[in-house]
Amino acid sequence: MDPLPTTERTVFGNTRGCFVYCYPSTGGVLIKEADLLDMLFLSLPRSHVSHRSSSAEEEDKFCNLLRRIGATWWPSKEDEIEVLVGMREATEEEEKVVVFGWPTDGVGVWVLRYKSDREMPRDFGRISLAMNMEEKIQMMKEYGATFMEDVTQVKELYDTSG
Repeated sequence: MDPLPTTERTVFGNTRGCFVYCYPSTGGVLIKEADLLDMLFLSLPRSHVSHRSSSAEEEDKFCNLLRRIGATWWPSKEDEIEVLVGMREATEEEEKVVVFGWPTDGVGVWVLRYKSDREMPRDFGRISLAMNMEEKIQMMKEYGATFMEDVTQVKELYDTSG
């Protein structure tokens, strides 16, 4: 299989939203299926494709933002596809789902963690329909989200190797 392109920042699906990619200087790729709030948080255009930065420093800054919305680190795009088509099992880190809610007052973060998407409540998709971060956080609280006042204590926000 030829390697997949690594210049894409966003790829729009034909029925589902948008996949966002980031390529940290430490290697691998961060991938997130983004909803409207994610796109707004990342300041990405919602109507046309964007590409990665040619600056490693800018790309790492974007990767830190992408981590803040729960992106998953993969060794490569091909690794994610291998898991999706059943060629290999996902690792514990690749299966994990983490959802963040960022209060508008800038203090702390709300966090929801699931071992895999199979653990998520049946109606969890409603979070993707939140119109703003306050609405998203309210729904997260209904699912038992934890508030972390000190964001440096949230390991997923700073792991660069998955």
